[in-house]
Amino acid sequence: MSRGNEKRPIVRDDIDRAKRVDWLRRTVEIYGWRLHAFALMTNHEHLFVETPEPNLSAGMQYLGGSYTSYFNWRYKRSGHLFQGRFKAHLVQSEGYFREVSRYIHLNPVRAGIVTRPQDYQWSSYSGYAQARRAVAWVYYDRVLAEFGRDLRGARRAYGRFVRAGIDTPPPSPFAKTVGGLLVGSEVFVAKMRRMLQDRPGDAGLPQLREMQSHLRPRPELHRIIALVAEQFGHDPADWCAGKRVNDASRALAAYLARRCFGYSGNQVAAALGYRGHGGVVNAIARIESGGLAIKQTAKEIERELMGSERH
Repeated sequence: MSRGNEKRPIVRDDIDRAKRVDWLRRTVEIYGWRLHAFALMTNHEHLFVETPEPNLSAGMQYLGGSYTSYFNWRYKRSGHLFQGRFKAHLVQSEGYFREVSRYIHLNPVRAGIVTRPQDYQWSSYSGYAQARRAVAWVYYDRVLAEFGRDLRGARRAYGRFVRAGIDTPPPSPFAKTVGGLLVGSEVFVAKMRRMLQDRPGDAGLPQLREMQSHLRPRPELHRIIALVAEQFGHDPADWCAGKRVNDASRALAAYLARRCFGYSGNQVAAALGYRGHGGVVNAIARIESGGLAIKQTAKEIERELMGSERH
């Protein structure tokens, strides 16, 4: 999912919508993605893709950057259009494709824009509902295969499945996301943990490092803060909005919580008294650019926190 900066519109009219969809087509074709479903809304979009090559970030950068250049040129503006990096989930292939595609296709209905998904022009649903409206760059076959081998019958069955979600809205497939990343069964999650546990997660692989931090057992946020405060002889109550901390203690707590244990920027900001996500980013940068001593302290506290979790 990509969201507009400050939740502002990423499209203002149908000219923008057509342009955004065309850039999506180009991205799919250039990067060899399998696009199973999409829904372009006013201030965000959902994409359901498979990437046969490890090029998700490169493709999203191309898509976002190209469209932003067009948008800024058309409206004589400058600066960011999208709110930071896109948000991604890793979805188990068995048993989850139908649910994720339905969730995406029902976005315009949930938003109250239309009453039927086939009435919304800016999603992939029309190509599922009618073969004559299918486009070459959307990969319909994988989802429809879950509804039978006969393609015509599968389209009808998928339509009934989606309509059932209008009458009786199902829970979001992302409601039980593990670590903010994985959508799947307990077996799938365990498999991902095993795949990641022996990987280094070094600085050259930031996405791998982030996934590791989300999936491994992690201490409670208040425990991280308490241990750092104890190490520096502080009272955590002193870390609140409007108070300045001259040493690296609060920044180190933010670094451990965000970088090492995968808490969100907003969670860390609220817990440590930063005004927002930007303050957390600056705190992390302070630690990452700091000397060997503060980094060694971070490693020692991280090991102590992980040791307490194992026991």
